[in-house]
Parts: sequence; C-alpha cells; structure tokens
Amino acid sequence: MSNVDTTPFDLDLGLAGTHVLITGGCGHIGRVVARAFLAAGCYVSIIDLSDQHPLELVDNENLIFISADITDVLRVDAAFSHAESKFGPVQTCIALASLDLSVLPQSDSLADMDAELWRRVFDVNIHGTFATCQRWLRGIRAAVADPAKVGKLRNVSLVMMGSESGRFGVRTMAAYAAGKSAVQEGLLKSLAQDAPRLWADARVNAVAPGAVDTETFRQEVERFGENWRWRECEATVPMAKAIPCEDVARTILFLASEQYSGSVNGQLIPIDGGKTGTVVWTKEELASSRTN
Repeated sequence: MSNVDTTPFDLDLGLAGTHVLITGGCGHIGRVVARAFLAAGCYVSIIDLSDQHPLELVDNENLIFISADITDVLRVDAAFSHAESKFGPVQTCIALASLDLSVLPQSDSLADMDAELWRRVFDVNIHGTFATCQRWLRGIRAAVADPAKVGKLRNVSLVMMGSESGRFGVRTMAAYAAGKSAVQEGLLKSLAQDAPRLWADARVNAVAPGAVDTETFRQEVERFGENWRWRECEATVPMAKAIPCEDVARTILFLASEQYSGSVNGQLIPIDGGKTGTVVWTKEELASSRTN
C-alpha cells in the first residue's frame, strides 16, 4: 500500500478576498503592485500623497484611494480606519511609500549635505514607515480581540520596501542608504519577533530592489547617458539589466501569501539581478584623485 500523497498540489496564491493596504500605491512600482493584488482577487486600499490616480486602476469596485502623509501619525490612523470601514481589517500591509533617489538632491560628499534634508529623508523613510507598521499592528491586535473579525484573519503579513542602497550604500545620498538600512535590518528584525506575538501566523518581510526599470529610470538614462546606466545596473550586476516592476510585484505577492511563504519571516529578499556591489571609481575619477 503506497503512502505517497496523490493530492494535486495547490498552486493558488490563496490571496482572494484579502484586504491589502499599499502606501505609495500611485508610484511607478506601487501601481504595478496594486494591479497584481487586484488580479489575485484582493480588496486594495491605496494610501498616497498624490491625487493623480493611475488610469489603469480607476473604476474598480475592489479599490479605494486615500490621500494621507505617512509622516503624520493621526492621518495614517484615519486612513487605516477609512480603509477598514470599507473592506474590514487590513490583513496585508505593503509599506512602499518613501522618498527615493530619483527625487532627492545629491551631493558629492556627506560634508556638503544639508542637515535638514537628512532629517526629512529620515522623517519619511523611517518614521513614516514606523507609523504605517505600527497602525497595521494595532489593527491586527484589534481584530484578534474581536470575535466577529478574528475568524477572517489570513495572509496576515507586512512587506516593507528596502533597497540595494541599504546593503551597498550611496556615496552621494547617505541619508537614503542609512534610512533603508534601518528599515530592512533593525526594524525588520524587530517586527518579525513582534508580530507573531499578536497573531501566531503573522509575518514581516522586506524586499530590496536594485535599479528598477521605471519611466523615471529610463528618463535618467537619457539625461545621464549609457555610462550612468552601466554603473547603476550593469557593471556589478551579473544579469546586467534594470529590474522589471513586475518582478518586484510578484515577489511581494509571494511574501504576502501564507499559502506560498507561510514560514518565511524576518527575511530581506534582494531583487537586483545578483548585484555584488557598487562602482566606487571610474578610471577617470581615480586618475584625477591621484593628481590632487
């Protein structure tokens, strides 16, 4: 008598009906992530500063947009409350919102950086992420204490947006690298221990994309040239290319699904084509430095 399990393997993500809240969901990556969760049958709430809703996301009864600044704890709380009133407890939270390198002025050295800019980057990228994560945890705790809601909890998951910069640094924008490192290391590891105490199956993970092939990235290539592209996503990247937004979205869906990643907790997933580091010197820069 065979003991082999012949039950067909279930390949479904198991995300249908899950309420997913995405901060920064109107951005280049966020809108693709939102589309992916909608395709998986989720209810999606987007929190974003922008009131320019992506055309591909409008007129969907399973989606709402909420305008809020994630650095304002009271507005974050109100945004979550509005989302919960529409779709129930936020089971899955995708914390994408942050200031990224494409919008941050950079300086040749930390010696020249504006201290106010340093504080602003930390306020959004660290404190804003904290406010988002805290409110998600409070929502889960409230749902656990409510007999009418606790039975509906599944795919209880938080995915935070890190960056290759948090692993390899950015000489011209140390604040961004430091902020991402704080999120994808200290905050991630702490929350991964915290969340399962509120709900045993709760998981917290992060993704760290490399250069992502967004419209903004392509504009930067046109502005700065092919040598800039080479330094950003080819010179130290074995796959020698920028990352498609869809690859980031699919990885986030994998982490959100307890069907697929139910035992994955506290992990940082690089999505960077195997990047091994950064180019510190070009030949021209090195030659110039040695003549000074």
